[in-house]
Amino acid sequence: MKESILVLDDEPSILEILSQYLSEEGYPCDFTVSAHEALRLLQEKSYSLLLTDLRMEEMHGIEVVKRAKAMDENLAVVVITAHLEVQNAIDAMRAGADDYLLKPFNLSEVSLAIEHALERRRLVIENRRHQEELERRVKEATADAERTNRELRRTKEYLENLLNSSVDAIVTVDLDRRVSFANQGASAMLGYSNEEFIGAPVEEFFVGKMEEVQYLRRMIQQGKVLQNYETELIHKNGEQIPINMSISMVRDTDGAVISILAICKDITHQKQLERELKEMSIKDGLTGLYNQRYFYDRLEAEIERAKRQGHPLSLLLFDIDQFKQYNDCHGHLEGDKVLKAVAKVVIDCTREHVDVAFRYGGDEFTVILPEANEAQALAIAERIRATFEARRFDHLTLSIGLMSHTKGTSLRSFIRFTDAMMYDAKRLGGNRVLVWNPAKNLEWEESEETGRETA
Repeated sequence: MKESILVLDDEPSILEILSQYLSEEGYPCDFTVSAHEALRLLQEKSYSLLLTDLRMEEMHGIEVVKRAKAMDENLAVVVITAHLEVQNAIDAMRAGADDYLLKPFNLSEVSLAIEHALERRRLVIENRRHQEELERRVKEATADAERTNRELRRTKEYLENLLNSSVDAIVTVDLDRRVSFANQGASAMLGYSNEEFIGAPVEEFFVGKMEEVQYLRRMIQQGKVLQNYETELIHKNGEQIPINMSISMVRDTDGAVISILAICKDITHQKQLERELKEMSIKDGLTGLYNQRYFYDRLEAEIERAKRQGHPLSLLLFDIDQFKQYNDCHGHLEGDKVLKAVAKVVIDCTREHVDVAFRYGGDEFTVILPEANEAQALAIAERIRATFEARRFDHLTLSIGLMSHTKGTSLRSFIRFTDAMMYDAKRLGGNRVLVWNPAKNLEWEESEETGRETA
């Protein structure tokens, strides 16, 4: 019989779909629209997995996850969230969730997420049992020191085989900070042979070198096990490996510290997933360009860098002339194709790994041009304008405003003045680039309270 599942979602229609599907899949399930009812059921009954929405009226899903994991640390959790709330998915995974589903989802994705979460739960429980068994056997071997040398060797071989069966790196360090044991997981993770590990100063493997090792030693000398410490170790080829580490002191039968035990888990995949989720949160789903929220942070950083390094900085802001009429005539799907085409033109006409393009909103776009003076920025803007015009989407063209940053110009004014040039270009008939000229636009600089607000 399959493992039991509790499903929480305050939308009855979602519950009905999941109820029918999971029942057909053979999972024993309970369903509720109430977060408090779900927590009560978790207290009274035994479940293997909780499937919960994040955004609910009664209680946020992240709080539900925290309380559920406090009741049962072995409970597998899959959360459901919307595309625009990926940061909530990250927070939920930090709170203990195993996986997430993005709305709208298909039912095959539900099955896959549930299977992965339940498999991880089984592995965690099995690994904990192995660890408890290992600890029990280590204590028995230590207490039974009067056994014969042959029995001790057999026990030692068994324990080493058990340690070497772990994919995690398990290392012991003596009181002189030199490696005294490293399992095969350590060799696989960092690329060193066992002979290269044994006797090597442990600080050689830390990115933080001696300073970090001394910090860790101070922490564990307080008598506590240091758990979930994230750092980076150095692979033999120079690559930095992100790991999650647990460190504790190993004592003899008299209670004296004889070595330090470190168990290191490679979290490269987890870090990559976090980076991908962060990338999703700052990118526009339609065009693939960065979104407006990230634009302000990036522009502020580029202004500060330009001031600090004395480099020029220019900004383009443009929209599509007559786009509304085109959208009304051809439909939103064709309109989306035009927006994607603009994004492709911008990428093709700007400098890779230097310029940064954003969808500012609707049919408006903006491009930050680091280390580009007015002449260079104008050449890029004209290239964008002409390239898009050549695509011939009916009579669609671009109106582009351009400004090069000057000393004393605030972020707000930088955007507003560039925006003003875009609207002047549009009022003059469109399909042109207008450059901010302080001499011609003196009235804009004299009063930042007039004109169109964009920031």
